[in-house]
Amino acid sequence: MVYCTECGFANNDGDAFCTQCGTPLEHPDAGAAPSAAAAPDRTLVEPAAAPQRYAAPAPQAAAPAPGVVPAPPVVGAPTGPINGTTAPTVPAAAVPGAPVPPANGAPAQPQRKRSTAIIVILIALICVVSLVIGLFVTHSMGLWGANQSAQTTQTASGTDDQSKGGTSSKSKKQSESEADKTKDGEDKQDTKSEEAEETGPVITSSQLSEIADSYSSSDVAVSAVVIDDKVAKAKSSEDAVIATTAQSGKQFVAAGLYLPVYLAAMDSGNDDAKAQAATMMSTMDNASGNNAAAALGGWDAVNSWASSHGYSGTTFSRNYGDVAASNNGYENYSSSRDAALMLASVDAKGGASLMNVDIASEGVTIPSGMTVHAHRGQGIQDTWNYFAIVEANGHKAAVAVTTQYQGKAVAAELMSKVLASVDATLKQ
Repeated sequence: MVYCTECGFANNDGDAFCTQCGTPLEHPDAGAAPSAAAAPDRTLVEPAAAPQRYAAPAPQAAAPAPGVVPAPPVVGAPTGPINGTTAPTVPAAAVPGAPVPPANGAPAQPQRKRSTAIIVILIALICVVSLVIGLFVTHSMGLWGANQSAQTTQTASGTDDQSKGGTSSKSKKQSESEADKTKDGEDKQDTKSEEAEETGPVITSSQLSEIADSYSSSDVAVSAVVIDDKVAKAKSSEDAVIATTAQSGKQFVAAGLYLPVYLAAMDSGNDDAKAQAATMMSTMDNASGNNAAAALGGWDAVNSWASSHGYSGTTFSRNYGDVAASNNGYENYSSSRDAALMLASVDAKGGASLMNVDIASEGVTIPSGMTVHAHRGQGIQDTWNYFAIVEANGHKAAVAVTTQYQGKAVAAELMSKVLASVDATLKQ
């Protein structure tokens, strides 16, 4: 038996640690014999004199002398040193190289190994589960698997086609791409052609200004517009696009301008006004024009119609042909811009055929192949105006030329040059 030097518990000879408190056990050297001189010094220590704690005896302690029987340890009192001196208690963990057993006396290393193994297994399981979930999600999203197989199949099919002398998928795609590009180019060309056809000829302000400015920068105004669906669909004259010169918005004496009375009558639904207006347009009869205006409610009604349709430059203050009223300061005014747009509206209502004044007989040159439906007016301030709906090469245009202080010959020459320019545009 080997007694623990810390608690005095009796342990088996083969135990290395005390099974009671875990203190390392000291085994006496069986081959060493204690000296006879040391025997008398070994005495038993009374339990009452034993200190609270004693340090373990130094290694290689001397064995009891022959014939001396060691006294059994006193229960509850640790065995101190032979000479009864006290020594400080030194924890086993503080002794270099001495292992520290667990509280229950079992070694701690196997438990640590088991805990580490369990943790490693759990981490591995978590990684595996995460990998499986990730693969499932990406496969469901189509990031791999089916698409890759389809691509592989397409590639293999293309390779087989090439080996058989057929057209590969890549070649087919290239051919289809080139065909699409060709088709797109053709479509774009067709679109441009359609746009050109839809747009049609365009009369520009610059071409009109070049002519008008050569005569006067203040007493001549010219406006013209191609009559097409855009002009016909314009809600008012303000929405229309029209070619004009610098003075196209200026109010000139509206000599020969029967257009506002005719248009107001057509919009009124008044049969008497319509009949009188038709006679006025076909014969340029002043009396018929005055009767149509009266049937509409007078000149205030005509001015109200003009204002509501965007003809801001048009106002009438006297009857047609009333020279006395004109001399007294009552006058009818309009602009070349308003007149050109009114002409387009007259054509839309079918009134162009009512305008049949022979302006060629007054010195205006008509381009070959051009059809002209026109009115002409003259008045105070040496006013000469021309209002015409012309047609050439299947296109129509409205032309208004207003002048003052220019005379008949200059006005006729100016109108001739404007018609030639418009004719060239319509025949493009």
